[in-house]
Amino acid sequence: MWAVENGITTGKTATSFDPNAVCTRGQIVTFLFRASGNEKVATGTDFADVASGSYCADAVAWAVANGVTKGTTATTFAPNATCT
Repeated sequence: MWAVENGITTGKTATSFDPNAVCTRGQIVTFLFRASGNEKVATGTDFADVASGSYCADAVAWAVANGVTKGTTATTFAPNATCT
């Protein structure tokens, strides 16, 4: 409830949360970004697999700029890969 009430996540649908679902790298950095206050960084990333309009683009840029994570390679982030 805290995560929903604070805009960290909206859940799977309007009426379900799915707490046992596996999260992706893109989802996790988005959760962390929102929890930190959604403060965008001045620069984006050069990851070919994160489009500038992607739901997680600002979060990926924030996470990389703040040393939270890095890409899976120099040119990819793998936002749809399972987060371990």
